[in-house]
Amino acid sequence: MKILLSWLNEYVAAGDDADAVAAALTRVGFEVADIDHVGSTVPGVVTARVARLERHPDARAVQRVWVDAGDGRERHVWCGAFNMAPDDVIPLATLGTVMPDGRVIERRAILGIDSEGMLCSGAELGLDDDASGIAVLPPDTELGLPYGEAIGVRRDVLLDVEVDRNRPHGWGYLGIARELAA
Repeated sequence: MKILLSWLNEYVAAGDDADAVAAALTRVGFEVADIDHVGSTVPGVVTARVARLERHPDARAVQRVWVDAGDGRERHVWCGAFNMAPDDVIPLATLGTVMPDGRVIERRAILGIDSEGMLCSGAELGLDDDASGIAVLPPDTELGLPYGEAIGVRRDVLLDVEVDRNRPHGWGYLGIARELAA
């Protein structure tokens, strides 16, 4: 059975230490097969507003995008997606960000001009399968926020608890909470 630690804490004060909760569950006869941290987004990806766009005369596949991440500094980024417009709020992977596929975002020259980050699709962030364009947020989204916070993703822990057939009270949150509280 899969149990979110945040939901379990709504029934019993289990705490935030996943390893301690797993050990307590094991002591009462419910082995925890796996602990998975879920709901995390990519650290280093923040919300930014498109300030302006410019097509480069020698490049059909990319465009120059200037973005403002709310820190008063305009950044230049090359981008191969064309689904954004000035004033759109989008995810910006800043320099040094490690993407889910292992790529590290570094300053890189394209057509002799440095790119200071990467604009991201939902697929590049590991959030969905849509790689057709850059993810666009509502226009009133605060700038400079971690992207996960802006879209409401919260970190949590998912416990994979093995429940024997002869212990049906453990097939739900309330039963597991009762066992931990005892």
